[in-house]
Amino acid sequence: MLQRIQTLYLTAALLCTGLMFYFPIWKGTESTGLDSLGAATHLYLLLIATILGLFQIISIFFYKRRKTQIRFCNISIFITAAYALTFFAIFLQENEIGNFASGIQIGTILPILIIIFKFLAIKNIRSDEELIRSMNRLR
Repeated sequence: MLQRIQTLYLTAALLCTGLMFYFPIWKGTESTGLDSLGAATHLYLLLIATILGLFQIISIFFYKRRKTQIRFCNISIFITAAYALTFFAIFLQENEIGNFASGIQIGTILPILIIIFKFLAIKNIRSDEELIRSMNRLR
């Protein structure tokens, strides 16, 4: 389980999900309506990030069932996209001024990193599956 590269990618994605609770995506100033916006500051983002973390933990432990592991990875990519879309919806709804670029924080890059790590994990899971199929053909 741990010696496979896809497990390292899945663990890195899980680490990025954990960091989403500590680093906000956007931090406002006194003139804006919001102080900060991230997984720890808004209920919807907290729920989506928690569900994302659970799916990532489950996908790590399904290492023997590779098709199911790919399915969980795909679902977590969609959950990450839903997290980003929910952030933008909340930002547009609650921000009074609409100046987005001035308050971008380190948490903005974390969903992007999660998606990249998930795609790399899926690629390696598929190559692992092809290797096992070719070994079964040789028997």
